Amino acid sequence: MRRSRHNNDVLRDGADAPIDLARNCDGAVAVEFAIILIPLLLLLFGTFDLGVAMLTKMRITFAVEAAARCEAIGATICASASETASYGATVAGVRGLDASGFVVGTEQCGVSVTATYPYAGMILPAITLKADACYPAG
Repeated sequence: MRRSRHNNDVLRDGADAPIDLARNCDGAVAVEFAIILIPLLLLLFGTFDLGVAMLTKMRITFAVEAAARCEAIGATICASASETASYGATVAGVRGLDASGFVVGTEQCGVSVTATYPYAGMILPAITLKADACYPAG
């Protein structure tokens, strides 16, 4: 017979050794942490990814509003639809979004600008962010 390291229980050799091993709690916290680590990291990075997607959507929305306003007031940097689209892409400052992602047109409400951007995050599936704005022509 021998004594365990952590308490005064007597460890028996032989037939009862597997029972004593099953009662041993050494390393239980490490195993529990390993089990919970993957879902915890997915939640953490998923939250971060969702925040980046929302920030990108806000930047695109601001850019289409600014581009529609620029075209509507007749600013020299927005003299044509292609220049307005380039201006919108510059204002957005989103990597991978260029003038080809913007559509500039005229609607009943005035100057209409629409932008689409394929967002591919780390955790989130690929989604298409879309923003549109219409500004009365003056």
